[in-house]
Amino acid sequence: MQQKLDFLRQSLRNLRMTGSVAPSSRFLCRRIADKIDPEKTGVVVELGPGDGVITDYILKRLHPDGRLLVFEINDTFVAKIKTRFDDPRLMLIHDSAAHMGRHFEKMGIEKVDYIVSGIPFVMLDEALSEAIIQECRHWLATGGLFVQFHYSPLLLKVYRRIFGNARV
Repeated sequence: MQQKLDFLRQSLRNLRMTGSVAPSSRFLCRRIADKIDPEKTGVVVELGPGDGVITDYILKRLHPDGRLLVFEINDTFVAKIKTRFDDPRLMLIHDSAAHMGRHFEKMGIEKVDYIVSGIPFVMLDEALSEAIIQECRHWLATGGLFVQFHYSPLLLKVYRRIFGNARV
């Protein structure tokens, strides 16, 4: 219960960054995590994990030799993720998803297998949203999967233009 109240507090302070007033349900978390092949040992990226509710499900599904790179800009959520998880496969990056390429290059990552995004693109500046989505497409491996969840179909045309296809 405390976790839900903390999330609500952060949402009310930063609705444009969180895009939601409640953490994702276990049903949504499971549905997203099920997209990840537990046999793959590659790199999974999570953008805008909030308090880490989906992160937890991803880690449960992630191969023991896989890596999960998490980008979060909210200081409070960064602190929560640091204290919530003690998993060597997880790397928390306190930076904007717009800068993901800079971090990937430093780590020697050429492509990623999955990108899970909870970024509320419809609430961001259009140019920033477009730039982040283009970055995602650039770094996604051939056959990789971009999973975006939000509560509006407004950007479906953008996803189809950038990725070539999109399923709801």
